[in-house]
Amino acid sequence: MKIMIYDGPRQLRVEETASLPLGNDQIRVKTMFSGISHGTEMNVYRGVAPFFRRKSDYDVRLFVDAEQSDTWKYPIRSSDPGVWYMGYANVGKVIEIGSDVKDFEIGDIVYTDAPHQSEFVKRADGGVVKLPKSIKPEHGIMLTNLMTTYNGILDTKIKLGDTVVISGLGLIGQLLLQMAKMSGAFKVIGIDTVEKRLQTALENGADLVFNPLECDVALAIRKETGNKGADVVIEATGNHQALHQAIRIAAPDTVITAMGWYQGPATALDLSEEFHHNRVTIRSSQTNEINPEIRHMWNHDRKRQACVDLLGKLKLDNLITHRIAYDQVAEAYAMVDNKRPDVIQTLLVYE
Repeated sequence: MKIMIYDGPRQLRVEETASLPLGNDQIRVKTMFSGISHGTEMNVYRGVAPFFRRKSDYDVRLFVDAEQSDTWKYPIRSSDPGVWYMGYANVGKVIEIGSDVKDFEIGDIVYTDAPHQSEFVKRADGGVVKLPKSIKPEHGIMLTNLMTTYNGILDTKIKLGDTVVISGLGLIGQLLLQMAKMSGAFKVIGIDTVEKRLQTALENGADLVFNPLECDVALAIRKETGNKGADVVIEATGNHQALHQAIRIAAPDTVITAMGWYQGPATALDLSEEFHHNRVTIRSSQTNEINPEIRHMWNHDRKRQACVDLLGKLKLDNLITHRIAYDQVAEAYAMVDNKRPDVIQTLLVYE
C-alpha cells in the first residue's frame, strides 16, 4: 500500500510499504478519495500546531511545557497508530473482512477518519460509517467537516428570523450558511476576500456577500439591519483580523461563535473598542465537545447520523473545486498552503 510521510514543515512524500495484517474483528478498505483539511491539516503541515512545542494535559485541560519525547516529532507516517492530523476524511471500498465481522460486506462504501493512504485496516466497530448508496462517495469526505460545522450550529442557537453572518467562506463557511438557513435564519450574510467563494456562497443560498477589502463590512451590515448589527456571527477563518471584525459586526450583548483554530499572537485584536463597549461574548466551538446544555440529548453517534443525513440534503458539488491524484499529494498541499483563490475543497483521488 502507499502511505504519506511528513518529514517536516512543508515536506511530504509518498512511500510504498507492506499491507497491514487483518484481525478477526477488522475490515480492510481500499481508499477511493480523501479530503485535505484547509484548516487543521495546514497548521500541522506548516509546523505551527501547538503539539510540536507543548503537550495537551487532559487532566488539567491546559497546554503545558513538555520534554521533546512528549511532543510531535518528525517523521510522521500516515500509517502510524493514532495519526489523524495529516488526513482524517477518507472514503473507500471494503475489500476484505475479518471472520467475526457481521455488519459489513465486501464492496460497501465507507467513511472513516483514516489518514491519506491507499489502504487501511480498521476495527469494524471503530468509527467506520457505511455510506448510503444515494450519497456520492466523493461527498462522503466532508462528513467530519459536517460534524464540525454541525457542532458550531448546535453551539450557536440560531433563532427563527435571525440575521446570521458567516465570516470565512471556505468549506466550513459554505456548510455553515446552508445549515443556518435550515435553522431558521431569515437572512444569511457571507464574508470573504475571495471572489470565487463569494459567488459560490450566493449559489448556495447566501442572501448577501461582502468583501472586507472593498468596504467597511461592519458599517454595511449595520445599514442592512437598521443599525442593530448581526444577531449571530460565526467566525470560521482562524484569522485574528477576521475575529476582530466579527466583534465589530455583532449586535450588542450577542455571542460570537469562534470556530477557527487561531495560531500565534492576536495582535489584530483591539479589545478596548466594540468588544468592551458592546458587551460582546466570544464562544469557542471545538468539534470534540458538545454544549453541556444539550449533551444529555446529543452524543457523538446522534450528531454523526444527523450529518450522514445532511450529506443528501446540502449543495456539495460546487464545493469540490480540485481533484488531484494521490501521488501528487505534496503538490496538492502546496496549492492549498499558497491559498489559491479558486480552491475550496481539494480531493485526493486514488483510483
